Amino acid sequence: MPAVHTMIDSSKNSSLTILRLQARSLWSLHILAAAVVLLLFCSCADVGVDPVDIDWKTASPQQAGMDGAMLATLNSRITSGLHGEIRSLLVVRHGMLVMEEYYRGSSRYASHQVYSVTKSVTSALIGIAVEQHLIPSLQTNVFSYFPEHADLAHTNPQKQSMTIEHLLTMTSGLEWDELSVSYNDSRNPITRMMGSPDWIRFVLAQPMVSTPGAQFKYNSGCSVLLGEILKRSAGKSVSEYARERLFNPLGIYQWEWEPGSSNITNTGWGLHLRPRDMARIGLIFLDNGAWHGQPIVSASWVQTSTSRTIGTSGNFGYGYQWWMMPLQGSASVEPKPDGIKVAWGWGDQFIFVVPSLDLVVVSTANNKTGSYHDEAIRFVPEYVIKAVIRP
Repeated sequence: MPAVHTMIDSSKNSSLTILRLQARSLWSLHILAAAVVLLLFCSCADVGVDPVDIDWKTASPQQAGMDGAMLATLNSRITSGLHGEIRSLLVVRHGMLVMEEYYRGSSRYASHQVYSVTKSVTSALIGIAVEQHLIPSLQTNVFSYFPEHADLAHTNPQKQSMTIEHLLTMTSGLEWDELSVSYNDSRNPITRMMGSPDWIRFVLAQPMVSTPGAQFKYNSGCSVLLGEILKRSAGKSVSEYARERLFNPLGIYQWEWEPGSSNITNTGWGLHLRPRDMARIGLIFLDNGAWHGQPIVSASWVQTSTSRTIGTSGNFGYGYQWWMMPLQGSASVEPKPDGIKVAWGWGDQFIFVVPSLDLVVVSTANNKTGSYHDEAIRFVPEYVIKAVIRP
């Protein structure tokens, strides 16, 4: 009998040993699988694949109430070069990608310098800081944030009435003309600012030519000042604040923000984004500042920043670093003078937000020279807006 018990015990031990080995093997496989997933995730991150891209839903033009033939015509025109060096075009309706095209070697994973679309993103960050009470009032005097440049405030009494809101609406009253001559021209204030050791002082030192609030004058220097005000209010760089409060909540993980002089962030034209991530920003402005129901920017800031505060040339209006243009040509809605909200960057970088059509359109391009300029301002109303056949 003892021999029998010994055989049974030995058999039990062997079975237990086998089970332990199997368990260890399964555990090892789990570890290996997790490692493979992590490796793939890291590899995707290295090549610019955003795992959060899976939250995008797609729809055919017909499903989204749009004319597919008209969008196809536009795609053909862009492909053939009739609109210059367009690199991407995205159409989002009812929160779904209806059209996503990339041209001339670009791709979903390529980042683009979005130039003055940067200004609209900076405005959103200012709005978030106001909501957090980091910036107590838009009526605060600009020089209160720059005591080291207080001597410049006394060169003209009007400078002492220049507020944060005046910077947002580009009605600072400062002498500035960056649109009449090329950015490569030494007379352009942007060129001179970039060559100066202190961008902030350069902007604040410009003479006054009008009362703050009285006249719109496009001024990227105002946007640079806004970035530094945000930095000093938040106690961290604009890039870090944007990461925490805007980009991470939106699932934007591939981006770059160029610096300016003296450790400031270039909030005038220095941001690089992917087209899909530009669309995310458009969508929160379409949805009153929310992303999947979670508030990112306050609804009141969205409303105010994308409403006409002052008129500019032609039919365009300007809010807080956002442009407004007329909505017309759609059979679905009545014409509206400010129905299209536009984040507008040099070279055909655009985010169009059309609330009454539940529509966001994004373009990136390299239309910086030659006869092609701001092509999307023409083809979006002519083709995309008119393609909407159902409200």
